[in-house]
Amino acid sequence: MIYPAFQKPEITGWIDFSPSEIEINGFDSDYALSVLNNHICGDCKGNALYINIIKENSRRLEYVEEARRLTGEKYIITSEKTDGNLVLTVTVSCREGIFRAVNRIVQMIKDKKFFIGTVTDYPLFAVRGYIEGFYGKPWSHKNRRMMLELMSFYGMNTYYYAPKDDPYHRDKWSEIYPENELSALSELAELCKEKFVNFHYCIAPGLSMKYSSEEDFDKLIRKAEQLYSIGIRNFGLLVDDIPEDLWFDEDKAAFDGEAVNAHIVLSDKFRNYLKEKDSECTLTVCPLQYHGAGDEYYISKLGQGISGDIDIFWTGKNICSQEITVREAVIFENSTNRQPLYWDNFPVNDAEMYNEMHTGYLNGREADLYRYSRGIVSNTMEYALSSRIPLLTVCDYLWNPVSYDGFESWQKACKIILGEEKELFMPLLDNLLTSCLKVENSPMLNETLNLAQQQFFSGDVSGAAATVSAYIEALEKCCSTLQSLDNPMVLELEPWLEKQNIALDLIKSSLMILSDNSEENKSKSVEILKRYLAHPRTLCDFSLQAFAERMLTL
Repeated sequence: MIYPAFQKPEITGWIDFSPSEIEINGFDSDYALSVLNNHICGDCKGNALYINIIKENSRRLEYVEEARRLTGEKYIITSEKTDGNLVLTVTVSCREGIFRAVNRIVQMIKDKKFFIGTVTDYPLFAVRGYIEGFYGKPWSHKNRRMMLELMSFYGMNTYYYAPKDDPYHRDKWSEIYPENELSALSELAELCKEKFVNFHYCIAPGLSMKYSSEEDFDKLIRKAEQLYSIGIRNFGLLVDDIPEDLWFDEDKAAFDGEAVNAHIVLSDKFRNYLKEKDSECTLTVCPLQYHGAGDEYYISKLGQGISGDIDIFWTGKNICSQEITVREAVIFENSTNRQPLYWDNFPVNDAEMYNEMHTGYLNGREADLYRYSRGIVSNTMEYALSSRIPLLTVCDYLWNPVSYDGFESWQKACKIILGEEKELFMPLLDNLLTSCLKVENSPMLNETLNLAQQQFFSGDVSGAAATVSAYIEALEKCCSTLQSLDNPMVLELEPWLEKQNIALDLIKSSLMILSDNSEENKSKSVEILKRYLAHPRTLCDFSLQAFAERMLTL
């Protein structure tokens, strides 16, 4: 299964092929072999995969025509079968292109299926990434490494480190990291470099910083120096989620009482320090106002006041935007003199979304947004393992938004993460599609209940009972198996699985009423419905409650 979709495939067919031997020649072949990382089918005999890598510095390998930008990620693979063996010719402009191409070849090795023909492939969005920017328990170092490996393999190139509850990121921003925490960040930075992922360290001083104080600015510099020493070259300055008014009298006097003036000075001052330190350094600012129409006073003045090479985070019309459109992006660019870099608050589920589990798919982002934005960085959940499924759909959209199909992408992402256990999880994941993106929640459940009610009210009571019974059987298998399954993702899903068990009891009790609408059965169903509604976790569409209440009227 190729994921994300190839950009320009000219494929004549697919063949079953499992190489037992792989030979790589040509440009940077030793590096390509190291990326391949021994993904060879050991139980296969006699089939050889020959890969020849050609370096070409030309427009067709270095330029994305649709987005009008240079890239090192483009590659062309031509595949042909010769004497029972498979020969791949890979054309790239640099090592980054090899990394992207070989990851696709690894996918085909794992699937034991290769295309015959030619593929020209490249991402349409320039910045494709995720941000650990939620309120809640930060990820473990192990999960950070896991996520970097996974997201880079499927095409992301950007990671922002900004967990709100890392004390040295926000509350203790002015303090340098202890050695053990610094060592872990250093390891992440090295892994990012290896995987062609741009590591951005974000610092959030806005809760306590005195903007007019040279001493406070020196603390910011000291922190940046420490992080620079471990190889970090990309920085984020976050002044979001703080009071709108300036705290200190000195700041009020220095900046005419307006926070935007302070943020302009601080942003440019920090940017200038970074550029003097190293011209390769970059800065991203998350502003005090980070959502809206895009032409409000604060964001317009900030954008027009700071240096043009500073990226500005923007969440869209709302904090959690159901849609992100080209029209909105154009308004933002006209107001701020730069394209927006979207901090997309999906799949994050902190704050008032705490009871939701966002394991669905990206939706509502226009297909040609890549032409009008710097890119998208998705804010994740504190549940790292469960975040993988929605983030993979983000990978898919960002690489090839023109052919992106959210529901189909979600199905593929579930297969990648869950493997052979996918079908066991699906009845639960079907009921967890709810999010700010408003995709249809519980399509399997809704289809079942709608059909059952049509059958019942047309007089086919036995048919309705059979329809509901089939769903109960699948849901029962899901609930019982997941509870005994040795899969750490189940631990993250446990509160929602608990409510799913109550939903299962509710469907069973409603089914009982179909065959026996006694007051005793109705009374039992009422009690289960109360337990279901009292449980705080968000699960299922409203249709389940409506179905149970309708059965009570029989």
